Amino acid sequence: MKFYSKENLDFLLYSVHRTQALCKYDRFKNHSRENFEMILDAAASLAENHLRPILSEMDRNPPQVVNDRIKVHPNMKALMRKFGEDGWISMSAPEKFGGQGIPFTISQIAGFIFAAANYSSMAYPGLTTGAAQLIESFGSEALQKTFVPKMYAGEWQGTMALTEPEAGSSLSDLKTSARAHADGHYRISGQKIFISCGDHDACENIIHLMLARIEGAPAGTKGISLFVVPQKRLDENGQLVWNDVNTAGMFHKMGYHGAPIAHLMMGEKGGLSWLPGRRASQRAQLHVSDDE
Repeated sequence: MKFYSKENLDFLLYSVHRTQALCKYDRFKNHSRENFEMILDAAASLAENHLRPILSEMDRNPPQVVNDRIKVHPNMKALMRKFGEDGWISMSAPEKFGGQGIPFTISQIAGFIFAAANYSSMAYPGLTTGAAQLIESFGSEALQKTFVPKMYAGEWQGTMALTEPEAGSSLSDLKTSARAHADGHYRISGQKIFISCGDHDACENIIHLMLARIEGAPAGTKGISLFVVPQKRLDENGQLVWNDVNTAGMFHKMGYHGAPIAHLMMGEKGGLSWLPGRRASQRAQLHVSDDE
C-alpha cells in the first residue's frame, strides 16, 4: 500500500540531513542507521496494517457526544495501548521514563508515516507525547510519577488546551482563571474550545496542559501560566475521581474528522491543577479532598 515514499524519506534522512551522524554522540551511541531503518519499517507496518484500513471509516463516522462524553472509533482504545506498549509514544524519552532515547528526527518521521496513513489516529499519541515530554522536562518528581508513565503507556491521553471563544491566536485575551491554594494546587475555572482529543473513551483519563491566568496576575502574555489539569484526579485512596472538567460540545476539524475536538468547561468549583515548574510544584499536594 503506497501512502508515502520510502525513497524520498531515505534520501532526506541519510543523504541530505545525514541523520546517521547523530550516532557518534554519546546520547545516541547505542543506535545506528540499521536501527533507525528497523524502527521506520515497524512504523510502516503498523500504519499499513492498523491505521490505513480504518481511515475512511473514521472519516465517515466521526466521534459523537453521548451523555456528555465523546465516543470515538472503537479501534482507538486498542491502538492507544499498542502505541504505548510498543514504545511509539515514548520513543524519544530517556530510558528512566521507559523510552528508547531515539533521536527526535526519527520519532518525527515515524509520526509522519502514521499521519500519512491516517492523520486522525496519529493525533491521539502525538498529542500525548508532547504533553508527557513537557511534564517530564519541567514537572516535579511527584508530577512526573503521577502522570508520565500512564501517558507513555497510552492509558492516559495528553492535550494542549489553549484556545478560548474570545482568544484564538490572541491568547493574551484568555479569560480562564486559576485560584491558588495554600498547599500548592490551583482551582481552574473557564472554558476552552477546539481542543483536539480533549475528551474521548479510548483512554481512561485526559491530561490537559492548559493556559490560564492566576488571579491577580498582570494582563497580557506575562500574566499567563501553564497548568497540568487532569480530567480525573487521584483521591487520597489512589482512585480516579472526576475533576470538574466537563465536555460542553464538540467540533469537527477539516482533515481529521476521526479525532474528537472538544469544547471544555471547568465548572464553578473549578478543576484541580498544578503548575509544572519544579519550584512551583515541589510543595504541591497531588491528593486533595473535595471539601478543601
